[in-house]
Amino acid sequence: MSRPSTRPHTSHAKVAAQLRAHPGVWMQVALYRTQYTADGTARRIRTAYRQPAYEPAGAYDARVQQVEDGTAVLARWLGPEAEAKARRAAALAAVRAGGDPQ
Repeated sequence: MSRPSTRPHTSHAKVAAQLRAHPGVWMQVALYRTQYTADGTARRIRTAYRQPAYEPAGAYDARVQQVEDGTAVLARWLGPEAEAKARRAAALAAVRAGGDPQ
């Protein structure tokens, strides 16, 4: 039985910076062998869960797409207005929860 091949590591900080340089443009983030892994990555980008490069949650959109070599994760930055709206929503949620809105 052969060992699974390793895929290159994705620098999400670099990807997020590239997305911010091109608001609204879909770009490939990474390529995965399984749709399950790609779905998880797309969800983490949308929610910024354990992915601080994509904060605040809701500032980026992500989707998966089947390609010849597996499943690609595509993402886009929604722009400064969407980011400001997401930051306001996060601050309001923190205040309602009794936390510090930062």
